[in-house]
Amino acid sequence: MELRTGTFEGTLDEKGRVGVPVRLRERYSGELVITQGMQSISAWIMTPQVWEQAKERLEASADTLTWEEYQDIRFQFVLPAQVVEFDKSGRIAVPAAIRTYAGLTRDCLVLSDEDHLEIWDAKSYYDYLRERRPVIQETMKKMGSLRLFGSK
Repeated sequence: MELRTGTFEGTLDEKGRVGVPVRLRERYSGELVITQGMQSISAWIMTPQVWEQAKERLEASADTLTWEEYQDIRFQFVLPAQVVEFDKSGRIAVPAAIRTYAGLTRDCLVLSDEDHLEIWDAKSYYDYLRERRPVIQETMKKMGSLRLFGSK
């Protein structure tokens, strides 16, 4: 079974590069797009195909957004985007502006979602989860959390 998710510890070096585990690099090769995360203070990395799909969804939803909402999404997600690639050591250089936005420090986490990677500052990620814990627990109750894993 192949999981397309996972959380991995990483380190941001003095040149702003973060190592990505081999098993994730196998899914992401060649040119990639890095930008600011949408709902979180993080950096997102995706293939050009996923990037184009995201931009198309944004364009398709433009009619349902106000001009300000549309511009907010463009400033948040589209305009900061840059092309990156893995170096020979399997690291991605996170552009300075995106590092600043994401608040990345030495200790980072690389999260793998179904179609993109996220890079978080480790402390910020765990603080976010602690802050959201009550909401997450309430949501799990609504979903019948124990039943998710086959318990009764």
